[in-house]
Amino acid sequence: MKFQELKERFKNRFSMRMMAGVLCIVLAGGSIGAYQLQAEQMTEVDTNAAKQLNAAAKKGKKSKKAEIETESDDDKSIAGKLISMLGNNSDAEESMDGKEETVYLISDANGNVTNTIVSSWLKNGSASARIEDMTTLSEIENVKGDETFTQDGEKITWQADGEDIYYRGTTTKEMPISQQLTYYLDGNEISPEELAGKSGRVTIRFDYTNHEKAMADINGKQEEIYVPFTVVSGVVLDDSFRNVRVNNGRVLSTGDKIAAVGFAMPGLKESLGVSDEDFDEDFEFPEYVEITADVEDFSLEMTATAAAAGLMSDDELSKNLDLSELDDTVDDLTDAMDQLKDGGSRLSDGLDTLHENMGDFSGGVNSLKDGVNAYTEGASKLADGIQTLSDSSGSLESGVNALNSSAKTIHEGIQKLDQTLNTQMTDKEKAAAVKEVNQTIEAQFAQGSDSYHQIYDAAVQNFNNTINGESTVQSVQAGIQSGMQAQGLTSEGVIAALAQYYAANGFTDASGQNYPAEVCQSNVPGTETTYAAYFANAVLNGGLASSLADGITSGIASQGAPSVGEAVVNACESAAKQAGAAAAVSGAESAKKQIASAIEAKDAQSGYSLVSGVQALSAGTQQLADSVPALKSGISQLLGGANELTGNNAALKDGVSKLADGTVQIRDGVVKLDDGAHELSDGLVEFDEKAVSKMVDAYHGDVKDLVERMKAVAKAGEDYGTLCGAAEGVSASTKFIFRTDAIKTEEAE
Repeated sequence: MKFQELKERFKNRFSMRMMAGVLCIVLAGGSIGAYQLQAEQMTEVDTNAAKQLNAAAKKGKKSKKAEIETESDDDKSIAGKLISMLGNNSDAEESMDGKEETVYLISDANGNVTNTIVSSWLKNGSASARIEDMTTLSEIENVKGDETFTQDGEKITWQADGEDIYYRGTTTKEMPISQQLTYYLDGNEISPEELAGKSGRVTIRFDYTNHEKAMADINGKQEEIYVPFTVVSGVVLDDSFRNVRVNNGRVLSTGDKIAAVGFAMPGLKESLGVSDEDFDEDFEFPEYVEITADVEDFSLEMTATAAAAGLMSDDELSKNLDLSELDDTVDDLTDAMDQLKDGGSRLSDGLDTLHENMGDFSGGVNSLKDGVNAYTEGASKLADGIQTLSDSSGSLESGVNALNSSAKTIHEGIQKLDQTLNTQMTDKEKAAAVKEVNQTIEAQFAQGSDSYHQIYDAAVQNFNNTINGESTVQSVQAGIQSGMQAQGLTSEGVIAALAQYYAANGFTDASGQNYPAEVCQSNVPGTETTYAAYFANAVLNGGLASSLADGITSGIASQGAPSVGEAVVNACESAAKQAGAAAAVSGAESAKKQIASAIEAKDAQSGYSLVSGVQALSAGTQQLADSVPALKSGISQLLGGANELTGNNAALKDGVSKLADGTVQIRDGVVKLDDGAHELSDGLVEFDEKAVSKMVDAYHGDVKDLVERMKAVAKAGEDYGTLCGAAEGVSASTKFIFRTDAIKTEEAE
């Protein structure tokens, strides 16, 4: 999948999930709770008004007011029951002061309003003697008690005497929301009059229009948005309706009746600045309600719709959509990525320094080679060359120290990145995940494990094969012996001279055992040869060449091989822990796949990926370790042998040439190591550009804008207030109840 395509799919899915989360918050919040289907009793004024509207619709009354009926709210009063279910606010607190306004709208079957009545409930939780209210209603009438009022313009004062006040009136104000009903029979639009008595697949569609707008400050810009209204529509159906379906809602069975209820939020999509293309195909934004069923002899008692402004309180929405912690996390992620890139750059610089110092080290080896070539000029020149090599090894050590310092920096950067990428996890979870990964890796790399032996044995074997190879040892020994013979060091005269020296000064063997002069002057038991002559012959013709050759090779091998093996195992274990910790706390599969893809992708020019670059780094480290751990010891032994030898030694020159060749191999390893470090640094930059930076940009773009719009919409709903007014400082709310006429044949009526 191309990156651009991946980006678009991620954007759409993120937007869809964001909206789904917002809608879940809304449904769980305060406003929708007012429209839950319940069988509880509503307030008396609402019950009476519902009965009145039902009776007025049945009798065809057209007056703005209607007489209050005493018809009981039994199973035959479908209108009263449905309005009661949709209009009851179960969250109302009767003990508090406030005002609840309910606007009842009688409509024809198509949704055209023919009669409007506004019912108000003034809650007197403080048992006040008087209640002051503001209203634009006319023809005001107390519908429950005999309390009176006085009116001054829109100000109205009730003589409550500690009681709640229930009153109604009429208004000519334009409603903030309206609905339109359309009917279909077997897919074809049909009028409600024609639909009565018909059979087939019937669809009833509720479309809503939001007429109420407000200005809002969104990211510093004034924009016009819709005041949010949550609308719930429903019908109660008898057993002539089958296979009932409703979008954006539910179908509930109450025994012999079926209730189909759906909800919508007209204008919300426009206010949020989203479109259908921003969502997955299986997501439908709730803008209308559509009820479909198979019907025999269609008839419908009524439909009922309840609507109210608001989603939830602005404080609650701000709490649920607070992005301050996410802002901090994104900032930490950016800082960690910068540190990681800085660590990669410093590692690359350190290896550049090591690479540059290899020239000094190589120069020391060449100086040694030149000294051997001039061996006939004296052993002192050979010692000087070896001393130059020893001095140059210090530069190599400084380069290795720079490498270690840079490696530590990038290790700290990776740990910081690991922590930042997993901020959604708790500290306890992160610690447990990292601990579990480290324990698993430590078990795999513990001494005695298969992984440990495979890596350690391979490294040691490779090192020993190079140093203790038969050809290497034989070449060194043969060269020493040839040089000794060429210089006449094995002649009887030389032996006699050396024996005379031992007889006068004593002899100390390789193990440190001292033989005084008097012992050296005595004869070996059973022979006529003195100890001094015996020692001189053994040194020159026996163990000197072999000891020198074995000492040089075995010294390097014995001191270097274990260090090389342990270093390689520790490097592999450290790399595995770093990778395992990063993978353990990442959490999201999609993120793991993207990171894996990024670090495994090979560069078209170099052929290296982040993984293969680390492998090259390990290979270069092994070659470098061939000389670093035991180089000084080998040079010291070589220097001791050179001080005892005199004259030109062609075989020794050949051995030093091989050492020079080995230096070339070390230099090649450092080059690979340097290339791997540059590849690592470039990979980190690319990962930042293609993943981290783009993710941060997306967050600062789409997500924050959508959240700010959601807050502005919620605030507009909270500020709406009432249709006909309320006293200043009084908690007030308004709900709208739409009731449509019945659809029946003349015989049924």
